[in-house]
Amino acid sequence: MLKEEIIIAAVYAAAGIGALAALGEWLHARRIKRLARLAFGPDAQPRAWTRLAPPLRVLSLAAIVWSLVVLIAFEGASRHRDEKAAATRHLMVMLDVSPSMQLQDAGERGAIKRSARAAELLRSVMERAASAEVKVTMACFYTDAMPLVKECADREVIWNFADDLPLHIAYRPGKTDLVKSLNTAGEMVKDFPRKSTTVLVLTDGDAVPDSGLKPMPSSVAQTIFAGVGNESRGAFIDGHLSRQDSASLSQLARRLGGQYHNGNVKQVPSEMLSRLIAPDERSEKFKISLRLLAMILLATGSGLLCLLPMLLEYFGSAWKPLARDQRVQPANRRTATLTA
Repeated sequence: MLKEEIIIAAVYAAAGIGALAALGEWLHARRIKRLARLAFGPDAQPRAWTRLAPPLRVLSLAAIVWSLVVLIAFEGASRHRDEKAAATRHLMVMLDVSPSMQLQDAGERGAIKRSARAAELLRSVMERAASAEVKVTMACFYTDAMPLVKECADREVIWNFADDLPLHIAYRPGKTDLVKSLNTAGEMVKDFPRKSTTVLVLTDGDAVPDSGLKPMPSSVAQTIFAGVGNESRGAFIDGHLSRQDSASLSQLARRLGGQYHNGNVKQVPSEMLSRLIAPDERSEKFKISLRLLAMILLATGSGLLCLLPMLLEYFGSAWKPLARDQRVQPANRRTATLTA
């Protein structure tokens, strides 16, 4: 937002140039009045619409100056999106960073790590979400949830956290506690507006039993569990067979009123993300920002100043002295011939 002093300065500059232009138009009108017959013919009157030309020139110059002062005050901010704009929706990402996510059995051929497949799912979801309207809060979890960012608008920051960072080393070794992590996530988003948040859980489901689960706060509109890893063939880690526990994830999703999706091969369907990717109703209303208004006034004022001289030249007067001279010239030639 621009400071109030800049707006006041723009108004004063526009008023000053308007007063100067009005004085110039008054002096110009006095000269035209003395030369009216020479300019407009025997009637000494231009067409009626030309009376609008002086005030239009004054207003155009004032609009141009006001617009230029306002646009210069933005200091290049127009090249970047306003990351401090109020979010209409939130995406809460819960990323599993437990050691089991490093197992290589994900993807269509089972050739990539589970963490890499989770990153692909996250990128797919965020590319479909309108970046100007959705702010992202992210936490990783293992034995508990650890906040990473809150209400972030920079997608590159989010993708960097999902890019196979060894975040599990920040925890003491133990069992993945998904339920405790979900409860922590609920505390993180409880202050968001009601029904504005989509919780996306990216995990292989290799966790302790789901006891002690608390309901999500009223700010959560939907919860989506996206499972990664092979659900039929597992791999040994820490003395047990680890695979995508689709049964536990489905049960957790039902208890929270959410949905489960096996994301090991397919991306999260757009139908599940309908609340997140739907167009904002408020964005459908036509809004004019201060910058857009300045650009409109600048274009309009410049266009009028360029068009008015041509309009006055061709449509300002009904008297056409050139056409009259062309009619007289043939008569002069005939007279000269008879004299000869």
